[in-house]
Amino acid sequence: MNRLASVAILAALSFGAWSGGAHADDTLDGRFDIGGRSIKLKCEGSGTPVVVVDAGLGTAPAEDPGWLGIAAKVAPVTRVCLYDRAGVGGSDPAKTRPRSSKDAAEDLHAALKAAHVPGPYLLVGHSIGGLHAQVFASMYPDDTAGLVLVSSTHPDQSSAWLSALGPAKPGEEKAVTEARTFISTVQTDPTKNEEGLDITPSLAQAKQLKSLGAKPVIVATHSPRFRMVPGLSEPMSIKLEDATQRLQKQFLTLSSNAHQNIAATAGHGLPHEDPAFVVANTLQGVKAVRAQSP
Repeated sequence: MNRLASVAILAALSFGAWSGGAHADDTLDGRFDIGGRSIKLKCEGSGTPVVVVDAGLGTAPAEDPGWLGIAAKVAPVTRVCLYDRAGVGGSDPAKTRPRSSKDAAEDLHAALKAAHVPGPYLLVGHSIGGLHAQVFASMYPDDTAGLVLVSSTHPDQSSAWLSALGPAKPGEEKAVTEARTFISTVQTDPTKNEEGLDITPSLAQAKQLKSLGAKPVIVATHSPRFRMVPGLSEPMSIKLEDATQRLQKQFLTLSSNAHQNIAATAGHGLPHEDPAFVVANTLQGVKAVRAQSP
């Protein structure tokens, strides 16, 4: 399996000391101590709810041009914060590996508190960042105003993909064999991704989120035209994408106030392929949260 295919599968799967400054418009750009190591946060704009972005695997949104552009469009409406996970961008590496979604959620919660960024937060999670956002919402319900899930990893994603690929068969497509092997391996070997993320417990942690009640959930789904594995035959590609689209629709069960929007042509890399779509979904989430406020 080529690197592009591998990355596509994996991606779809007190007062803290700080350096930087806070100003009247709530601009903040610094590293915040969460107990012997620092996490990078970059915030701008003002207002509530505070939008907090957790990006895809290996992406540091506080330095990423795509996410910086999205934040610039959200900031005139409400405060928005970009979060670099441990070992990514401006954040110190974790003291131990492997990591899980629970670890990422705990780091984010601690950094926001250290930076004195008050909740509740509208969490915007892309790809694996969406999995972390689900875990954050489960762990810290009082600090969660809602979710915007941007082509987010689903807790049942790996099992659904393996089911769609089916058991190994003599003479099957090489791409099918490689995809099945990669998905199976990455679930059990955290060294196969740059963040040392242990996928299996992270998926189990996300399953703890049963419902957000009536808190807004916006499901921003990539186009059904997206093909996750280059080189896979079209019938198998369609089967795999159909499974993904069904899981995206399942996110609607997380809230009685859930809405789904599907991109016309953009694939899994929505923040870079169609940033306007991500902005629109984020602002839809902001509006929905505000509609519920006293």
